[in-house]
Amino acid sequence: MDEYLDWIARNGGSYSKLDFRRDQETNGTVHATETVYPNDTFATVPFRVTITEKVARKTFADLSDVSCRNVMALFVAYQSLLGDQSFYAPYLNILPKQILTPFFWETEDLHYLDQTNLATAVRERKLNIFNDYEALVVRLSAELRTKITWELFLWAYTVLTSRAFPYTLIDPTHTEPSEVLFPLVDSLNHKPNTKITWVRSGDDQSGSLSFVSGQVFNAGEEMFNNYGPKSNEELLLGYGFCFEVNEHDHVALKPNFSRDPNGQVKLEILKQCHIESGNPDPLTYYVHREHIPQMFLKLMRVLVMNQTEAKIYIQCKDSQQLEWVGYRNELAMVAMTCALLQSRLNAIRAVELNRETTRWVQRCALMYRDGQEQILALTLISMENLKQTIFKKMARDKKQERIAPVTPFVNYLNPGYFESLTYPDLEAEGLVMMDSVTITLGQLLRDKKFKSTIEQLFEDIEEEEDVVWMIGLLHERTKKNSPWKPFFEKTEKAYLQEHQNLEELEDLHGSLFPAFSEAFPDIFAPQDYTVQLFGWADMVMNTYTIENPLCVVPL
Repeated sequence: MDEYLDWIARNGGSYSKLDFRRDQETNGTVHATETVYPNDTFATVPFRVTITEKVARKTFADLSDVSCRNVMALFVAYQSLLGDQSFYAPYLNILPKQILTPFFWETEDLHYLDQTNLATAVRERKLNIFNDYEALVVRLSAELRTKITWELFLWAYTVLTSRAFPYTLIDPTHTEPSEVLFPLVDSLNHKPNTKITWVRSGDDQSGSLSFVSGQVFNAGEEMFNNYGPKSNEELLLGYGFCFEVNEHDHVALKPNFSRDPNGQVKLEILKQCHIESGNPDPLTYYVHREHIPQMFLKLMRVLVMNQTEAKIYIQCKDSQQLEWVGYRNELAMVAMTCALLQSRLNAIRAVELNRETTRWVQRCALMYRDGQEQILALTLISMENLKQTIFKKMARDKKQERIAPVTPFVNYLNPGYFESLTYPDLEAEGLVMMDSVTITLGQLLRDKKFKSTIEQLFEDIEEEEDVVWMIGLLHERTKKNSPWKPFFEKTEKAYLQEHQNLEELEDLHGSLFPAFSEAFPDIFAPQDYTVQLFGWADMVMNTYTIENPLCVVPL
């Protein structure tokens, strides 16, 4: 350490009121030897002692096509092999020989990441680094090829992930992504919201970087840097630590369109409406505690569109149209989002872990996974609250017999309608149950005589559920006092005005009628169970239903 600090001073660097230590986990720490006040400059590092991409490429000039991170990792590994012959030896000698990111964890430690995003990220990232290493090492001299091992390269790579600063601190005009290792100031650990300023002075050849405090650090207190708003996932993967409570924590969610038969159409809608996360993967979104991005909800509204909705919205080019599609779509969106969150939460909770006797890295992993669990649980509560709000609005619309003028009741076909609705004192609705604002099979079979007839006709109602649903809708349609009369009338009128191809339904209809009407004439009046009306019921099932549980959304 003395040689290192002398090296810093000999090359024009300085520091004051700092003491360099190791904590009980042998992690490096920096403490104030006396009070550090706001606006105190406590460390200055000249650019000449930094390790930059430019320096690395001078040594490996024939690797111009290799990424900044990889060529710098190669340079750090090479300089470490030079030992005391390296100009950077005093700096490299004080770097930790073991950097406890998950890349270096034992199998039993990695078990603590099971069923999390980070478990997948560690495997994929480490494999990518290894593939880059193999492609890189064959281009080195025979001597270096044997000396720069995979283990050494990975260590050097992790030095960069855990300590590098943006190169713009040296040259603000630099536009390409690049990094720099700053000795001395990279010794400070991270603490969110620490008030500190990085001050650049001079030019990119003879200049320096100074750290200026923006707050008081008392004598004996650990001094911190502020790496910016980083989640536990990012901290653990890149730096090897995390926080029990991290306000910047998040869970990454990426819906899957690949198995959707209308997936390409839906991806085109997203593209036309400019629905993207702003992340490297435009379909990956970050959900924070009790906050879910509105753009993610727009994406989910597209994901759950049925064929009719997708056919309508393929014309849409305005993202505002996806703030609300319709009641069916909104309930499906909430249901799908809750299912996604719940499946992730269940997977995390299903992993059995020892929490009694744990090592440092295991405790970090527990902090991370506990944070993931908390975010998922809180977001689920938020989505359940949203669902209850939707139910209350539906209850109000049902009570006031409000229904959009144009079928299939989506916002795109009813411009201004949904925006014009007001819902004063919505809490007065109390708790609203789903079956009070939707049509369920149970409701369709509440007529005991009709239910008894259905049970006689179908040995297994569950197996013939689709057909029972259609017959149930036709039976409900005949009731003059049905609370869903406006829905039936409006959708039937629109359906019968369109040219319908009923060939696929004729065989099914013919297998049921007129036999059912002849067996139960008081239940199945022939005029109420025509093939045309059978087609209407089929259309309702295809256009207005959601699943889990299956029900018709009649608003």
